[in-house]
Amino acid sequence: MKKISYMDFRLDVLDDFFLCLVDKPKVDISYDEVLGYVDYHYEEGFSEIESFLVCFVLYVLCGKFDVTSSLSKILKKNLLTHIDSQDFGSFIRQVVDEDRNNLFHDMYLVGLISKDMRDNLCK
Repeated sequence: MKKISYMDFRLDVLDDFFLCLVDKPKVDISYDEVLGYVDYHYEEGFSEIESFLVCFVLYVLCGKFDVTSSLSKILKKNLLTHIDSQDFGSFIRQVVDEDRNNLFHDMYLVGLISKDMRDNLCK
């Protein structure tokens, strides 16, 4: 099983997001449309764990903006489906060991997991 680097994958998604924002003045699209474009870019050809990471990065980028509230709800539901599943522990082991704690900490910071869950997953 090939392990995925959360840090590298996060940077890839953020690079795509930034490039789309740089082009934004030329095409006049809204912030939520930029997020939709990035989401579309990662829609096919990626593993389930990679899709989870894209979903998470996009969820963080949604923040608490009113314009992204509907997308944020969809992404959160998708993320929680994985997080609440019985096999989340084995699913998340597909992330490189060194990056996994960073992912758990980021998930805790945005309120997707509790401190106790983060601490248990980091063991």
